[in-house]
Amino acid sequence: MLLWNTFREGNRDAFARIYNIHIDGLLSYGYRITSNRQLIKDSIQDLFLHLWLHRENLSGTDSIKYYLFRSLRNRIIKNIERQDIQPQTAENILENIIGDFSFEHELMVEETLADQTSRLRKAIGKLSKRQQEVIQLRYQDDFSLEEIENLMQMNNQSVRNLLHRAISQLRITIEMAGWSFPFVLSFLY
Repeated sequence: MLLWNTFREGNRDAFARIYNIHIDGLLSYGYRITSNRQLIKDSIQDLFLHLWLHRENLSGTDSIKYYLFRSLRNRIIKNIERQDIQPQTAENILENIIGDFSFEHELMVEETLADQTSRLRKAIGKLSKRQQEVIQLRYQDDFSLEEIENLMQMNNQSVRNLLHRAISQLRITIEMAGWSFPFVLSFLY
C-alpha cells in the first residue's frame, strides 16, 4: 500500500493521514474492549508513537486498518493486564454501540429511533461480550472473517460459529419482538 510505504519512509503527511483516517475507528473499537477512556487514549497515543519511532522496521501491510486494530487490541489488553483493569462490561459496550448508532441516525424521527434503539439495546445486551465484539468487527468495522480470526485469536470455524450464534440469538430476540431481521441488520451496517 502506497500510503503505508510512504509513511515508513518518514513522510509526516502520510503519517498524519493514516492517523486522521483511522482515529475514529480506533476510538470506537477501543471502547468495545474497555470503558476506561484514558487507557484507550493512552494506548492509541502509545501505538502511534511506537509506529513513528519504529517506522523503518515495520513490515508492509495490505490493510492499514487491520494492522492498527490488531496493534491497538494487543496494546490495550497488555495495559489492562498491567493495571489489572477490568474489561468493559456488556452494558457499557452496548451503550457505546447504541451511542454510535444514534449519532448516525439522529435525523430520523426521534420517537421511532428511541423505540428501535431501546429494542436493539435489549437484543444486543443479551449477547455475550465476545458475540458483541464479533458483531461489531464484522458489521460495523467491516473486517473479513480471516481478519476477525486473527484479531480475536480464534480459529476460523470458531469465529464462524460465534458469529452464527450471535446472529441467531439476535434473530430470535428480534423476531419475538415483532421486528423483521433485515431491519436489525441495517443498524449493524
